[in-house]
Amino acid sequence: MASRVEHNRVETIAEFAPTSAFSRADAIRAAAVMPLLFVAFWPIFTGLYGSWFDDRTYMEHGILVVPAAAYMAWTKRQKLSQVPLQPSAWGLGLMAWGAVQATLSVVTSWAFLGRAAFLVSLVGCILALYGRRMVVELTYPLCTLMLMIAPPVFVYDRLTGSLQLLASRLGESVLEILGYSVMREGNILELVGIKLSVEEACSGIRSLFSILFMCTLYNFFFVRERYVKALILVMAVPIAILGNAGRIVATGMASQYNRELIQGVSHEMFGYISVVVAGIGCVALHMIILWIQKVRGTQHA
Repeated sequence: MASRVEHNRVETIAEFAPTSAFSRADAIRAAAVMPLLFVAFWPIFTGLYGSWFDDRTYMEHGILVVPAAAYMAWTKRQKLSQVPLQPSAWGLGLMAWGAVQATLSVVTSWAFLGRAAFLVSLVGCILALYGRRMVVELTYPLCTLMLMIAPPVFVYDRLTGSLQLLASRLGESVLEILGYSVMREGNILELVGIKLSVEEACSGIRSLFSILFMCTLYNFFFVRERYVKALILVMAVPIAILGNAGRIVATGMASQYNRELIQGVSHEMFGYISVVVAGIGCVALHMIILWIQKVRGTQHA
């Protein structure tokens, strides 16, 4: 009698315990549902893909975001295979929310709303198929996907205008410190014999997006502590601004010696160099943090 009660208890526990292995049935469900999700959002995908090559959005890095996020998830495949599978009905609610949001984006002609709706539906799909813990494990790759979406137009315009003015002021100040005669009127810097206009492309918005993406990748592969990851992402903004200000200063200095250096390919090279320098600055910031941690650990010991 006692053994029968114990056997029933084991069966009851097994019935409600989550499965811990990624079975073939789970793979079949994913293979069936995920393509449907992509088909449903295909019109939105085409617009998203086009935005990556739009000269007005400066989202060239967007084409690298999806492969990067997929690789992040792939590196966690062993840990993901051990996550208990607990499908949740809340995922269906998120998928419905994403569908409504996508419909509103079509009605209101607001592209950002529809593109964000795909991420909402993707999270809902994962939650419905695999459960909350799977979503938690994939949080970083899923958040990385947000970098492939350009911000709303009103946010973008305001951010661009602020960065243009800030870059112009910093460029003016540094050039004056270096001994160059410069006069600023709005976003126009007037040096001896030439006027430099800080356009939208020179505001730093392009380098800011690219550097945030670079820092996101660097954090995932090389940074362990969460507060250090957050600090690097936050500091990426002023580092990008300083890097762009350095580009303006270099352009202003070059204009006083050879005007051909501020046009065409040479001018574009200044932009790429500023992104590389800002990226190195973010890595250097991490090295400094590690050095401080090492010194504190030695003092404490």
